[in-house]
Amino acid sequence: MNFVANSGDPRGREVMGSRGGEQGFEPPTDIYETSDAIVARVEIAGMSAEEIRLSLDESSGRLTISGNREDPAREEPRRYVNVEIDCGEFMRVVQLPRPVDVSAAQAGYDRGFLVVRLPLRAHEEAQPRNVPIG
Repeated sequence: MNFVANSGDPRGREVMGSRGGEQGFEPPTDIYETSDAIVARVEIAGMSAEEIRLSLDESSGRLTISGNREDPAREEPRRYVNVEIDCGEFMRVVQLPRPVDVSAAQAGYDRGFLVVRLPLRAHEEAQPRNVPIG
């Protein structure tokens, strides 16, 4: 299944610069499906749960995860030798492969990982019906 259609990065994230900067960054994200839910697991250490925003557009089936990860050392003078940790604004948009039950969605943040569990919507059996030709 292909959940995110962007970038040339084999992990499905767009490369936007080493520090995020004005464009922001996309945190590494795993999406998987269990027998009863779709689960998004986002690696976004250094934040509190209150700093992360989640939005689910039921009509389009898109989950948006966004926020702003502050640089904890922003106040002290420094000269980088290597920069790999993205800071600043971030946003990750995931196209869900199946309808989910928004009212039963759950999210938790622990040890740098955000886990969003979206229960699958119960399938409604399609009933055959006659269509009049007018």
